[in-house]
Amino acid sequence: MAAHLLVVGGGIGGLASALALSQRGHRVDVFEQAPAFTEVGAGIQLGPNVTRRLHDLQLAMPLAAIAGEPQALVVRDAGSNAELARMPLANDFRTRYGAPYLCVHRADLQAVLLEAVRARGRGLLSTDARITQIETSDDLACVTATAMRGSEMWACEGDALIGADGLWSAVRRKIVDPDDAPRSTGHTAWRGLVAQATLPASLRRDRVDVWLGPRLHAVAYPVRGGEWLNVVVIAEATSSGEARDWDQMATLGAMAQATGQVGSALQSLLDAVPGWRAWSLFDRPPLAS
Repeated sequence: MAAHLLVVGGGIGGLASALALSQRGHRVDVFEQAPAFTEVGAGIQLGPNVTRRLHDLQLAMPLAAIAGEPQALVVRDAGSNAELARMPLANDFRTRYGAPYLCVHRADLQAVLLEAVRARGRGLLSTDARITQIETSDDLACVTATAMRGSEMWACEGDALIGADGLWSAVRRKIVDPDDAPRSTGHTAWRGLVAQATLPASLRRDRVDVWLGPRLHAVAYPVRGGEWLNVVVIAEATSSGEARDWDQMATLGAMAQATGQVGSALQSLLDAVPGWRAWSLFDRPPLAS
């Protein structure tokens, strides 16, 4: 029996849920509080467990068009650049798991999901829609969400509600604990993108490289069909700004203060990235059930 479902959050998780449920014949309404469906961030790695599910959603072709498929994962010493370990990916993973290991830009993946939901979805896609209240009824087996856009308010009724509204989830706050808040991990991730065509051959990548050091770990891998390189450096550091302002412009100098000195090979790659964003990392304690 088809259900009417409400999804709060129009990011990767919310849109993937909406697409999967629509594919099963359900009507799904998606509510996104931002003025448009956009994704903040840079690269994301998708293991075979994820790509298999995306293939099940009939997204194999659009996914291949936006992804980079790394040939291997190589772990290196951040100081000497010596190779510590290597794991084949590409054909090895396709053979072993029946699905590829891919790297994509988060915004590209969200765009693929959004296009599919618009083409195949059975429900509304609402932006600038902030959920202000959630009510459940055991007698009627339904949930009512009150949404707000500016001064306009309206009620949306469905059989169930899925909260996919991210770290600062309004759904979690309303159904679990109004004082529930994310907690800092004490780490910052510096992220940057660089066009591979602008790099010397020695810095270009068709694989995932991971560097390990006493105060950092760094990762670089191809995205957007291999045309761009995503670079991430993580070290112990906390933001001095507001917790919600977790995505900030950053400098290489500020990063170096947290990471300490690195070897020349890694430093050359970091120097080649034209701009950096600093993300203060947060998580949440697990729910009781």
